[in-house]
Amino acid sequence: MITGYVNEALEPVIEIGLNAADGLTQIAAVVDTGFSGELCLSEHLIDRLEMEFAFVERYELANGEMLVEDVYRGTIEFDGYEREVDLILTASTDSLIGASLLQAYILNIDYPRGTVQIAQVSR
Repeated sequence: MITGYVNEALEPVIEIGLNAADGLTQIAAVVDTGFSGELCLSEHLIDRLEMEFAFVERYELANGEMLVEDVYRGTIEFDGYEREVDLILTASTDSLIGASLLQAYILNIDYPRGTVQIAQVSR
């Protein structure tokens, strides 16, 4: 099970491991179920990451604006396992975990207690 917290902005946050050039690096990432991709990383991390260009994809923002973004492949540690994911980069300081990364999980956000739990669905 993955555990996290609700920050002051009421965002659910967990930590993930990034496979970086200097080893595994832990970063905080906001769980964003409105983002349908797997992972969106702050571009200030780009020099530390081991990733390769995969393809170009169109994304629609909440305001209807369409963006064309480069998508990369990289390796993360998620729920104790290494996993290859598609990721995009953002100018934001926040990194985001999207709904595609959570497809086999149950997300529980307890706002009064300020806790986040992500548990894999048993198969």
